[in-house]
Amino acid sequence: MKKHLLILNNGSSSIKFTIFNIENNKKELSGFFSTLTNSKSTLHIGKKIINYSTGYDLKYWWNILEDILLEYNIKYIGFRMVHGGEEFKNTAIVNKLFLKKIVKYNSLAPLHNPNTIQLIKLVKNTWPRVKMSVSFDTAWYSNLDPKVYLYSLPIKYYNIYKIRKYGFHGLSHESATKYASEALHKPLSKLNIVTCHLGSGSSLTLFSKGKAKDTTMGFAPNEGLTMSTRSGDISSGIMLYLLEKIKLTPPKLRDLVNKQSGLLGLCNMSDLREVLAASGYRVSGFKKAKFNKKQRQLAKTALDVYIYDIQRYLASYIAMSKKLDSIVFTGVVGVKSSIVRRLILRDLNIPKNCKIIIAPDGEMDNLANKTLKCLKKK
Repeated sequence: MKKHLLILNNGSSSIKFTIFNIENNKKELSGFFSTLTNSKSTLHIGKKIINYSTGYDLKYWWNILEDILLEYNIKYIGFRMVHGGEEFKNTAIVNKLFLKKIVKYNSLAPLHNPNTIQLIKLVKNTWPRVKMSVSFDTAWYSNLDPKVYLYSLPIKYYNIYKIRKYGFHGLSHESATKYASEALHKPLSKLNIVTCHLGSGSSLTLFSKGKAKDTTMGFAPNEGLTMSTRSGDISSGIMLYLLEKIKLTPPKLRDLVNKQSGLLGLCNMSDLREVLAASGYRVSGFKKAKFNKKQRQLAKTALDVYIYDIQRYLASYIAMSKKLDSIVFTGVVGVKSSIVRRLILRDLNIPKNCKIIIAPDGEMDNLANKTLKCLKKK
C-alpha cells in the first residue's frame, strides 16, 4: 500500500494542503480552504470549487478535510508555523514538550501561531500515532547580524522580551533562492539575489553569500511593505496618536494595522487584481467591473503606494549588493502579474547582467522536504 505525506499550511484566513506519495515524491492531491467573508468560505480541490456558509473555522474545515483524506495512508504530517522565535531554528518534532514550548510565541504572531497550534491538536486527535513536525518561517533569518535585527530601543527590551526583527515568509524565500541557484547554475555560497514574495502578504529578502542578510518584515508580519490589509511600515508617532488621541484600544489597533489597512484602507479594495482593474489595467482572468471616478482615483493612489514601497526597499537592497545576480519574483502576485513586475522594475537602476527570474511557488515542496528529512531519520 502506498504511503503518503500530508502537508498543512494555514494562514490567518486559509489552509493549504498537499498530499505527496512518499515513494516517488509526487503530488497526488492539493487544494485550499479560503475565507471570503465572516460567513462564507470556499474549498478549492482539483478543478472543483465548493462553497460553505461559514467563515474561518478550523474545526469545521478539518472535519471536511478529514473525510477527504480517509482514502490515503498518511504516515507523516508537516505543518508550517509562522513564528519560532530565536529558539526554533530547525524543523521540530511535534510532541508534548514542543506544544508546551511553542505557546510562548503566540503573542509574537497572534494571527497565525495560535491557529496552527489549534490545527495540530485537531490533527493529533484524528491521528494520535502519526509522526508530525513543524517548520518555521522565521528560521530562514536565524543568522541575521545584530546590526540588522536590533531596534534602537533600550537593549533590555531585547534581552528580556526578545523584541527584534525576525523576518517572515522564510519558507517561500528559501525556496525561491534555491530555485534561482539552480536556474543560474551558481552555488548558494556565491549567490547575490533579492527575492520578492508578493501576495496578500508581501516581503523582500536580500540574500548574499549563503545567508539572508536583510528582510522587510520585522518584529511582526505587518511591517515593511504595503500589503492587502496590512499597513506595512508605520511611524510609532502615529501609533501613539491613535492610542492617546482617538483612544483606540490595543486589540482595535492590532486589528487596524493587520486587517483594515494596506490596499483595503487606502481604496477599500484588498484584491490587487481589482486595484489594477480600477487603475485602468487589463487583468487576465479577472471579471471587469465598473468603477466611478473616485474609486479609480483612490485605486491609482493605492497602487502607487504599493509599488513605491516595493521599489524603495528593492533599490536599497540593490545598492547594498556589490554584484547582484538576480531579482526573483515569487508568491501569487509575483508569479502571475506581469503588470506588477513591470511597474516595480520601471525606473529602477537594475545592474547589468542581473537576471529577472520568476520562481514558481515551492513552499509546499520545501515543507515536504523538511518534514521527511526530520521524521524519516527518527
